[in-house]
Amino acid sequence: MTPTQSPSVVIAIDGPSGVGKSTVARRLAKKLEYCHVDSGAMYRAVGWLVDEAAIALDATADIVALMQRARIDIRCCNGRSEVWINGQRLTSQLRGEAVGAAASAVATLPAVRHEITVLLRQIGRLQSVVMEGRDIGTVVFPQAAVKFFLDASLEARGQRRWRDLQGAGQSVTMAHVVAAVAARDAQDRTRETAPLVVAADAHVIDTTDLSIDDVVQLMLTEIDL
Repeated sequence: MTPTQSPSVVIAIDGPSGVGKSTVARRLAKKLEYCHVDSGAMYRAVGWLVDEAAIALDATADIVALMQRARIDIRCCNGRSEVWINGQRLTSQLRGEAVGAAASAVATLPAVRHEITVLLRQIGRLQSVVMEGRDIGTVVFPQAAVKFFLDASLEARGQRRWRDLQGAGQSVTMAHVVAAVAARDAQDRTRETAPLVVAADAHVIDTTDLSIDDVVQLMLTEIDL
């Protein structure tokens, strides 16, 4: 399918933590002049809300009520999406380990996933997007124009995540980060609602030994412009 033939096109990028989804998605979106949407940022925003309110991570009704009371907005600025909650733009607040753990936990709750999925679909209907996550091509947009699934070895993904945390000023050991990535993998792949799986029609790319530019070029060869 040719993306320019539709007024609103979704390119889905799924994969586990540490495969380079965010960087790849941003660069691909820039080349295509689409909006980049990080669905994971939405779950981290909910994780931030829950952490701030000190709500139990399994208190589904309380979490959904908190989400519905909050004003959660996704704004596309210069091709990149920004998450705003109650008029506050969230950036570094979404990257801490505590928020990440909370996001991972709330992402297993079907009611929370439903709320986020509705919002993501609204965004995709309004503009052409490169949307990244773990269930974009399987659940959120099963009819996406083009689907990609990125993967890489656990060691490579752990090292990338460790470098990101070091760059953010967080002092953690490589062993701790690799263990956390492995635990997140297990949770994502075994949850009952929208588990991480490869869509039957997705293009699978192993990024272990590839640069970001290599991955983007491979993607562009699969997109019929």
